[in-house]
Amino acid sequence: WEFQVGPSVGIEAGDHIWCARYLLERITEQAGVVLTLDPKPIEGDWNGA
Repeated sequence: WEFQVGPSVGIEAGDHIWCARYLLERITEQAGVVLTLDPKPIEGDWNGA
């Protein structure tokens, strides 16, 4: 699934991304799943966002 933050302006965007990553890490830790922040977690030629 996808998780989005915004709209944010300037340094506020950095604050939002750090908070979002922290929340995602805690949620996935409790759910027992692995979180990856790689832009394309699967190798190969495919259309990943």
